[in-house]
Amino acid sequence: MDHHCVWVVNCVGALNYKYFFLFLFYTFLETTLVTLSLLPYFVTFFTDGEIHGTAGSLAATFITFILNLSFALSVLGFLIMHISLVAANTTTIEAYEKKNTPQWRYDLGWKKNLEQVFGMDKKYWLIPAYSHEDWRSMPALQGLEYPIRPDFNVLQQL
Repeated sequence: MDHHCVWVVNCVGALNYKYFFLFLFYTFLETTLVTLSLLPYFVTFFTDGEIHGTAGSLAATFITFILNLSFALSVLGFLIMHISLVAANTTTIEAYEKKNTPQWRYDLGWKKNLEQVFGMDKKYWLIPAYSHEDWRSMPALQGLEYPIRPDFNVLQQL
């Protein structure tokens, strides 16, 4: 288990971490797109130019812009955090445990770590699906065993 997410009303773990990450990524893209599309109206609100629309539509545009901007920035923070977690091959909970251990045995390098979450077939990385080959060959998706660094036992002895 990585963590319990109130936004998706589920625990995030090995089987659904890719879907959670893509949820963050696409939510950030959507809120940024809405914020950028409302930006000209927001700027016009504070200039001396002519403002079209009713008072209610102007208030709704203003509030929608502020809410989308704040939500986009919040999701960006979560997205950056999870990018660093994926790159280090840790979960949210393990990140706190890792502070006490200098070498993390599951960190296989950022390329292999990305493949553990998103799959081996890169054309599937940005869609919420895995290839059939990934389901068969990826031990992390089975949730029973996880690859460790080949040099981990050597590092433990030092």
